[in-house]
Amino acid sequence: MNKRILAVIAATAIVLLAILAAIFFFKDTSAPANPQPTTSSSQPTPAVVQTDTGQPASSIPQGYAVFVYFSKRPDSDNDPIKTFAVDRTSPTTAIASYAIGQLIAGPTSDEAALGLYSTVRVRNDASICNNKDFKITISNGTATLQFCRAFDAIGTMSDATAQETIKATLLQFSTIKKVIILSKTGNCQFDMSGQNLCLQ
Repeated sequence: MNKRILAVIAATAIVLLAILAAIFFFKDTSAPANPQPTTSSSQPTPAVVQTDTGQPASSIPQGYAVFVYFSKRPDSDNDPIKTFAVDRTSPTTAIASYAIGQLIAGPTSDEAALGLYSTVRVRNDASICNNKDFKITISNGTATLQFCRAFDAIGTMSDATAQETIKATLLQFSTIKKVIILSKTGNCQFDMSGQNLCLQ
């Protein structure tokens, strides 16, 4: 009699263990164990705009979301005011300088395949700013971008699209209300009158 009871108890224990193992093994695994945070690519909200190219900030794990505004064919070819934003992530707190650097670098191959292009280019001549292509200073809501190398101007329409993409890229920042663009020599880059009207 005792042997029969022990056998029933042992069998019951085995069944219970099998049920528990099945529950554990077949639990829902549809959600990832470590969900990664998603970052929004809508409107960037930079907190700080610095005046030089800066250094990578080790305290910024994901960087700062910014827009870079390019021209696009055929939309901008006859209307340079039309600019088109693409997402970038700045690894430094000098987000204005980073965005302009990306504008000079131009669109990625995928973006170029969509018709995006940049006419903001500098020549490979001597830099007046410690081998940098440009420098940006910001004071009282005015951003002054000065090219440290000769700007590679290739025509009136090209200059117009360059000017508009620079302005759009810098004016995205709430701390910037006006943009002045200077040449390597300190004159207004896109002022054909020679009167430096951008400084007035």
